[in-house]
Amino acid sequence: MKEKIGMNPRKLKLIPTISNLNQSLVLQLNPSDVFFNSIYVDHKGIINNMAELEDNDDDDKHFQKEEMDLKEKMMINKDKAALSTIGFKETDFEELLETNMELNMVPSISDFEELCPPGGSNSIILYTTSLTGIRKTFQDCNTVHFLLRSFKIIYQERDVSLHLEYREELWKILGGKVIPPKLFIKGRYIGGADEVVKLHEMGWLEKLLEGAPINNTGCPCICCSNMRFIICSNCCGSCKVFTTNEDKNDECFIKCSECNENGLVKCPICN
Repeated sequence: MKEKIGMNPRKLKLIPTISNLNQSLVLQLNPSDVFFNSIYVDHKGIINNMAELEDNDDDDKHFQKEEMDLKEKMMINKDKAALSTIGFKETDFEELLETNMELNMVPSISDFEELCPPGGSNSIILYTTSLTGIRKTFQDCNTVHFLLRSFKIIYQERDVSLHLEYREELWKILGGKVIPPKLFIKGRYIGGADEVVKLHEMGWLEKLLEGAPINNTGCPCICCSNMRFIICSNCCGSCKVFTTNEDKNDECFIKCSECNENGLVKCPICN
């Protein structure tokens, strides 16, 4: 027992006391020797680093905002400059509406700019798209569709998403990369969805459509269901046909010459 009692104090001496432990920790973990400078500085008259960082962040955000505003202004000016040279200008359309409202007159088809698409001298042609990627464009196309169908007239729909030739045709007519919908009546450019809706609200669209053939059937096409295109029967929509090279005596695939880039051909009934 005496030996055990004599050994315990020696072992306890090896265990550092709380005060010694705190001192050793303070000596070893000196912030000035081990760690980076503290974020906060409590000296009088000196702003702490955190406030400086916040000020720098505010400056960066302000600079980024100014840069974004400048880019947006440049894009808007670029779009306006491009639109000013395409077809019937918006300012001309507004002036036409104001003039006819003041004189209490209905605009005639000759008041609009003469831009005739192929085969559109005596018909109504609507350039549209069936793609739903850009919702506003798709909704605008549906709006013009609804208005034309409400008058039960016959018109040609040219979907630029189904036939690349229609898109190039529209860009060539209006002299720029425009987006649908675009309406043409008897070789005259009426405008897009905004212009068509304004004309309808004023009651003038019906006057411009006078003389158009009436669609009495009201039934979809039995061949294409009013899609105006069907799948190519030569390549089954693959745009490739199998052929044999007589010179080299081998077999290969070539591009189908009867369909477009989407493997479609125009409906023989609708067109």
